[in-house]
This record gives sequence, C-alpha cells and structure tokens, in this order.
Amino acid sequence: MTDQELGAYCQEWAFWARTRRYLAPPVPPSIMAKLQVTDRGDWEPDGPMSADLSFFNMALHRIADDDPDGGACFALFYFHRAKNIKALAYDLGIGRQTFYDRMHRFARLAMKWTPTIKKVHLAAVSQVEDMAMAD
Repeated sequence: MTDQELGAYCQEWAFWARTRRYLAPPVPPSIMAKLQVTDRGDWEPDGPMSADLSFFNMALHRIADDDPDGGACFALFYFHRAKNIKALAYDLGIGRQTFYDRMHRFARLAMKWTPTIKKVHLAAVSQVEDMAMAD
C-alpha cells in the first residue's frame, strides 16, 4: 500500500470514527436546551459499517499505548483535522517533518497490526461459537 492509499484509508477511518457516536441513543436535551431556538438541522451523516475499519481502529488503540507521540500526531491530523501543522509541531516541540514522520509511521504500524488483530478476534469468536455448540 502506498502512502497515498494509506492516507486515503486513514481519511476513511476518520470519517468512520466520527460517525460512531450516531450509533448510540441520543442524549435527552435539558429543559433549558428545549427552550432555545437552534439554527442547525438534525441531519446526521450515514457512516459506513466496516469490520475492516473496526479492526484498524483496534490496531490504532493498541499502538497508541506504545507510541503516544505518534498517536497524538495521527489523531490531530486525521481525526481532529488540524490545519496548521507547523504551529502544532512547534507546540509539541518538534519539527514539521518530524510530525509527518510520526504520523506516517504510526499509520503504517497500525496497518501492519490490523490483520493480526483480525485473526485473533476471529479465532476467539470461533472458539466461543464452538463452546456454545458443545453445550
């Protein structure tokens, strides 16, 4: 997978991750919130249901424990859509290229871990199903 393809996949993951909150029931508004007039519509994007993105997400969380600096750069760039990378890098005490290097290394490592996590998950599910069938 090229860096461009990986970047596109990470963008797809970011959209997927932002839409996961729509799967939970909405929080009931308070009385004060009901009394206020709102300009925004109630439109909610329809996020993709993807097992592969879910496994990629698990890999990201697994790697973030070992590489918190790379995880921060990745999350700032993809999930939070940071625009001024030069200022962010300065705030983090690193150079702009180091920011991008950490982000790309983190994404490549997560992509490398994704098949392993999927394999372990499917093996565990199969084992549970086998135990249920035995009962």
